[in-house]
Amino acid sequence: MAKTHSSLPQRPFSYSMRSCAQAGIPHLRPAMSCAAALKRIALECLRQLMANTPNICGGNDPEPIHQGRVAIRRLRAALKTFAPLIRGRKWKTIADDLKWLAGIFGKARDLDVLALETLPAIQTGLSSEIMKPVLAALNDARQDGRAACRVALSSRRWRTLPTRLLDGLTSLPPSHLDNLPRFASHALKRQRADMRKLWKQKRHAAEQLHELRKQGKNLRYAIEFFSDLELDGAHKHFLSKLRGLLQALGDYNDAVTAREWCRHIEPEGLRALLEQRLDERAGLAEAKMLSL
Repeated sequence: MAKTHSSLPQRPFSYSMRSCAQAGIPHLRPAMSCAAALKRIALECLRQLMANTPNICGGNDPEPIHQGRVAIRRLRAALKTFAPLIRGRKWKTIADDLKWLAGIFGKARDLDVLALETLPAIQTGLSSEIMKPVLAALNDARQDGRAACRVALSSRRWRTLPTRLLDGLTSLPPSHLDNLPRFASHALKRQRADMRKLWKQKRHAAEQLHELRKQGKNLRYAIEFFSDLELDGAHKHFLSKLRGLLQALGDYNDAVTAREWCRHIEPEGLRALLEQRLDERAGLAEAKMLSL
């Protein structure tokens, strides 16, 4: 069980959608250079991230962390898609810093999903008295997750990251990649091929499905980034199927993540019951994804 903080004052969690900046689709033109497209996409992702950080530091609403995590994921997806344009130690450091921040935001978001979605769905028939220790431990864990986000956002590593990103975007070296629609089409085909290769592997272990979900999200964001371009219509058709697969993969991941957290629950009987229900949810999600 997570350590308790009963002696410390705690602000109640709220669930308002106010003041949360959501993702926007950057408007690209076929005549734009690849470098100009990367700048526009990255700036939109950075806007969403920075617009949500004040609410993460100043409250307990789960939505800013969710939107901040989305912004980081989209930015990382953009940098991976445009990897041929951004080589060198400077960009590797930026990518490492985004991965670091994504890990901290991800842990906090996973605990929110467990508390607000997964656990309520599997505690049917269990009294509030039985679940009270579990909910108290989960609340403490969520407080820890938010504290970790706030520490990260007060660090020099984060404070210098936007400036370093902007400096990198304004000093991109000349590139032979000038045909944006052709670059986008090749990038999407490559990502789809990588995802198909992973999906066709016979053994779908949890780690493999997690990697498939990451690849799928990167592909989804890339398709959305390039939605203004006149590309092969098959990409847009594929996006609707991809969203269904990502929903199933997300449900599976949420159940697996929740099961990992529940292994510290006491008493043993309650832990075993929750783990059984989570295994059932994971099984249903896996069956759904295999049927798509």
